[in-house]
Amino acid sequence: MEKRNDIAAFPELFDGMEQFIEEQASGLKRTSAMLALAVAVPGSLFVLATLNRLF
Repeated sequence: MEKRNDIAAFPELFDGMEQFIEEQASGLKRTSAMLALAVAVPGSLFVLATLNRLF
């Protein structure tokens, strides 16, 4: 039985795959940056407020 690579067998199905992966990766990076800011800003404010009460 001969094994075939699906991409070689049906190249038209995978034409936009690289662009799709790049777009998904950029969206994931953007979402990760927004999530990091959403956690870092309130966390920093909490730490500053706590330190302000201690000193």
